[in-house]
Amino acid sequence: MSYHPRPRRGGLGVLDGIMLGLGSVIGAGLFVATGLAVRQAGPAVLLAFAIGGVALVGVLTGLAEMAASNPAPGGLRTYARESFGPWLGFVIGWMYWSSGVLTMSSEVTAAALIAHAWFVHAPLWALSLFFSAVITAINFMDTRGFGKVEDGLAVIKVAALAAFILTGAYFLTRGGGAGLQAIRAEGVGLARFFPTGLRGLGASMLMVMFAYAGVQVVAMAAPETKDPPRTVPRLIGGLILSVLTLYLLAFTVLLLVIPWRELVPGASPFVQALQRLGLHGVGGVFALVVLTAALSSLNSALFGVSRMLRSLAHDGEAPRAFVRETTAGVPLWSVAASGLVLALAALVAYRLPHQAYVLITSAGGFIAMFNWTVISLTHVRYRSVLLRRRSGGLVYRAWGYPYLSLLTAAIAVGVLLTTPLVPGQLPGLLVGIVQFGLVNVVYFLAVRPRGRRR
Repeated sequence: MSYHPRPRRGGLGVLDGIMLGLGSVIGAGLFVATGLAVRQAGPAVLLAFAIGGVALVGVLTGLAEMAASNPAPGGLRTYARESFGPWLGFVIGWMYWSSGVLTMSSEVTAAALIAHAWFVHAPLWALSLFFSAVITAINFMDTRGFGKVEDGLAVIKVAALAAFILTGAYFLTRGGGAGLQAIRAEGVGLARFFPTGLRGLGASMLMVMFAYAGVQVVAMAAPETKDPPRTVPRLIGGLILSVLTLYLLAFTVLLLVIPWRELVPGASPFVQALQRLGLHGVGGVFALVVLTAALSSLNSALFGVSRMLRSLAHDGEAPRAFVRETTAGVPLWSVAASGLVLALAALVAYRLPHQAYVLITSAGGFIAMFNWTVISLTHVRYRSVLLRRRSGGLVYRAWGYPYLSLLTAAIAVGVLLTTPLVPGQLPGLLVGIVQFGLVNVVYFLAVRPRGRRR
């Protein structure tokens, strides 16, 4: 049985939902780690982002169809459970929670590393604890207050991307742009577009897809929007348009401003591009933007995982205490427990500050692609469930059903298969596989036997 919370006033609006989605998608990794993807694929990274965009559309429109007709807390977990049975509902629920925790861990580590440059005497673990406490406190606010905070955080990083696009375009119209000059000198053609071959394109895909990961938080937010059947499809459409426009324009400008071979992995490609244009004072400003991006992504992720934990608890697949809500509808103990796990990431930051970020990001990427595969296949199956239940038909129909969902699942699986091509990503893949195995062990040894005894 799906859990439906009591109605409450002042839920998330369309703009709030779009900002929540952008907050979850645009994290520190986009501003820093994507430089590695550009170095691996060259100009073909634009194709990688386009492929990821196709998968993004498939995931979001599938979620919109399911969430608009059944805005159930637990979102994709509820849909998977009703489509394929309790095993997949349990697995996707805990894999989503794990993916969210890993995302939070990577973002809090990034935030601590950035802040450490300003507060050099503060230990990394203390900075991680501080940011963990701040974000947990924000998530104790009611939905309306949370939405306003997230709107503010998301606006900063969206504005930063827009400013980069406009600044780069201005210099390009005035004859600047070493990347454009290099393209003119080298010429165009397939060999120039794929300088590292298909292997390089494949190697860039996990990092590119991780830049899209986290969008499924909108399904978790659906029950807390104003009038979900009307709001969810509109915010999904706005989110798709916003993400694809920002990403494709930003990386097109990046490649035209600075030759891709000049990018140094580990440093922000956007800062390097602006410095190539002669704007050498942007480093400190962009450090603040990356910090904001990390905190915004952290905030959105905690919102999603706490709602998932509440849904698991309602079905007896997590401690019952996690169902408890405040009068404002905030899952009190789910937020507290997820925030505590986030605080434990401070220990990781203390022991392995730089190595932890790469490991956690790659493991999170694996789990995110697993989640996208399940979402896509669930959507194919769940439409018939909705049609049987709703005599009036679907509230919203996803585009290209079922082919787009099947293509999205194929893209996600293909990205998982390319993981060994990326140096340093294999340990993260193994962490994700071990996590999947542990969730299954818990289900078959503890949850399934208990369900049979009922």
